[in-house]
Amino acid sequence: MDASTVVIDVRTPSETALGILEGAVEIDLNSPLFGNAIEHLDRSVAYVVYCRSGYRSGVAVNVMKGLGFANPINGGSIEDAAELTGLPIVSP
Repeated sequence: MDASTVVIDVRTPSETALGILEGAVEIDLNSPLFGNAIEHLDRSVAYVVYCRSGYRSGVAVNVMKGLGFANPINGGSIEDAAELTGLPIVSP
């Protein structure tokens, strides 16, 4: 992961209220606005996506691949993504 990588948290607002990776963008997979938010992201940037367990981030990564994103990475759970990215978990 380099400095241009964007980290996306696809958990619900009640989950992100408990902590989020520093600098992560919140895009709730369960929100009706999810598709629109993902559609407007820059496809030339690298992405790491995480959630609580890795399931929703996997769904989000598949959606992103279907929209033409080069290689979004499923970061798994917030703890896994923290280890992968080196970012701390902070209060929002």
